[in-house]
Amino acid sequence: MPVKTIVFIVLAILIVIFTIQNTQVVAIQFFLWKASISSALMLLSTLFIGIILGWLLTWTGYSRRKRKEKGAEEEKKPIL
Repeated sequence: MPVKTIVFIVLAILIVIFTIQNTQVVAIQFFLWKASISSALMLLSTLFIGIILGWLLTWTGYSRRKRKEKGAEEEKKPIL
């Protein structure tokens, strides 16, 4: 089994254990919006938002790099 898979499984298990142990209800406030939700739900939603933002930032950097490489390749092509 690849090391990446093992690390992912261990981290997933740790995240599940952490959220199960933090089930108390907490009050959150964002500007005028107020809510009372379980701490586990808040932690998981924050985690997923962070994962999505990280993926988007990585993806945009990758697509910019690809466009730049494509532009450099087109400059090298001779015009016939």
